[in-house]
Amino acid sequence: MEEQAFTNTYSERELNGSGALLAELLEEKQFQEEGLLDNKGIIITQTPFRVSFFGGGTDFSDYFNKYGGAVIGCSINKYLYVTLNSLTRFLNKRIRLSYSKHEQANYADEIQHKQVKAILQRHPFFDDRNFLDIHTFADLPASSGMGSSSSFTVGMLNDLYLINNIYKTPESLAKEAIHIEREILKEKGGWQDQIFAAYGGFNRIDFYDNSFRVTPVLLSQEKQKALESSCMLFFTNMLRQSNDIQKNVVDSDESNRVKCLNQIREYVERAFFVLKHSSSSEQLVREFGQLLAQTWEAKRNLSNSVSNEQVDRMYQLGMDAGAYGGKLCGAGNGGFVLFVVPEEKRATVADALKEYKRINISFESHGSRPIYTKRVTD
Repeated sequence: MEEQAFTNTYSERELNGSGALLAELLEEKQFQEEGLLDNKGIIITQTPFRVSFFGGGTDFSDYFNKYGGAVIGCSINKYLYVTLNSLTRFLNKRIRLSYSKHEQANYADEIQHKQVKAILQRHPFFDDRNFLDIHTFADLPASSGMGSSSSFTVGMLNDLYLINNIYKTPESLAKEAIHIEREILKEKGGWQDQIFAAYGGFNRIDFYDNSFRVTPVLLSQEKQKALESSCMLFFTNMLRQSNDIQKNVVDSDESNRVKCLNQIREYVERAFFVLKHSSSSEQLVREFGQLLAQTWEAKRNLSNSVSNEQVDRMYQLGMDAGAYGGKLCGAGNGGFVLFVVPEEKRATVADALKEYKRINISFESHGSRPIYTKRVTD
């Protein structure tokens, strides 16, 4: 199916008094009798979170359109789920939304959740006759540096298309999610989260000229297993707002930012060489981890908001216990710290960081996809 322009908007309307409510219920009854309501069933999408190893920050359009950007990262086996139920509901608001809050509304303009509002205001497959129950839940907390916001946007978009029997490519989903978050909502941030959420996999992503190219990182089964097993993820017990940190970084000294990002970009090339040319699993894990330590130091120099005393202490505990290297995931200042650790030191690192919750992870090859469907049949 041809791509469609997302230009539909819906003016804000409010129910004023019982007369308006009665009129709305009569209209709903008419729609039901005439068979006009498009009630298609239920879809649940599963969209992965991601870990960014190298290149974070070079995926900002203001940087990569001048200098070129690249990241290396992977989707992991922790997910965000979006349930979209389009079955008819009687005597209720047309839109019911459940996340950390509960919302009910008749029109998209009334919704507080900014991503849902932006999607439904412009989406060609939502109109005033639809009834939608939207529920979201996740394996990891929001605002923890794992790309949860973009995983939601991609998963929500995928739900809306799939329930209308439309398959969108990962490229289309990623581009639309980037447009919503960066152009419509004007949120500070890069492009990698939306791409990993849509594509899945262990990838190198290059950014240039308002575009991107995804290159899968191909490893032998032995090497990939060794790298997966070496990754130890710990929660800092702190959450943060990525948009605030990204704004602080973008608004910092421009010459220092470009200098640091150029260095971070160089570590992508060095890490990609290690992934392609390491002669053994042991060499790959060791050199990959050592480069991770170096890129974290470069990232810390971007801004004072990237790290803090507790993160620095936690990182040093892991390094002193024998990790090859590590980094804070996401924008910084909280969330999860990832370490790359040789097999013989993993128990020591786990003990050194026992006050922090460890999350076992593996790489995920799939991007956003449906895991449950229920169709309405005539």
